[in-house]
Amino acid sequence: MSVLLTNEILAALVAELQNATDSVQIITAFSKLKTLEYLNGYIADGVAEKKLMVRFRLDDLIKGATDFEVLNYALNNGWKPYIRFDLHAKTYIVDDKRMITSSANATGSGLGLGRNENLEMGSLEEIEEDDLDKIRGIYRDAITVDKELIEKLRVQYEAAKENAGSGTKVNWDTSIMDMFVRKVDCLFSNELPNANHYDVGEYISFLDYQYDGDVETFKELFRRSNLYIWLTNVLRKNENNMFFGGLSKELHSVLIADPKPYRKDVKIYLANIFSLIKEFRFEELEIDVPNYSERLILK
Repeated sequence: MSVLLTNEILAALVAELQNATDSVQIITAFSKLKTLEYLNGYIADGVAEKKLMVRFRLDDLIKGATDFEVLNYALNNGWKPYIRFDLHAKTYIVDDKRMITSSANATGSGLGLGRNENLEMGSLEEIEEDDLDKIRGIYRDAITVDKELIEKLRVQYEAAKENAGSGTKVNWDTSIMDMFVRKVDCLFSNELPNANHYDVGEYISFLDYQYDGDVETFKELFRRSNLYIWLTNVLRKNENNMFFGGLSKELHSVLIADPKPYRKDVKIYLANIFSLIKEFRFEELEIDVPNYSERLILK
């Protein structure tokens, strides 16, 4: 595996898109119209299947992180668009064989197409068959986008734009939010904490959040993450408690190879999770140490 930086990610992605013969998948939290147009221009007309998955939260649109027009563009140019409100991954898959996983969204700043490019890192990997099954599961739980849904979203988006700047949180109404039944059967490594402590002002990548010292905001965002959903679900399946070793095995089994971490690395990720649970004192989660091994309990 070789590490790719921003300009290298774009170069590798363009080369992969040019060589695509059967399918292309772009799974990205944020997407800008010009970037999608740019990438689509490198895909041959003979590629039969093109999928785009975006997070598409209403506040993403209001903040300009994603362009509303990407859905219509996708539908009008042979893409099948999907929405997952919990999406954090940034992954580009070609022919179900190769995958670029990185911190780079399909935006100008993410892929270095604009003046204000971000410093991003990623890697190009071969895809394992087991991971393909996990990725297919991501689509099964997502919202499939059609013209009717786009118009429904547009009405609420236009209304929210009129009230932008009022300081109130914006979200789709329940008729839209209830379309997404959330399940988490796989995780990417960028959805896990890379540190066991965060200082005020530090960017928390797995939550996509600049930590401002507000403990309750951190806990709210953590509870909305795929990691938290997976963690609480696996605890419920195991009588609401698991020891560190058992959780480590479970976590290793659901991680998608991007590349897949070694077991020792998974233990580091899990140790970070345990440390953050202790530091931020989640009311519903408790850690004790019977028999010299830490145990996580869902209360």
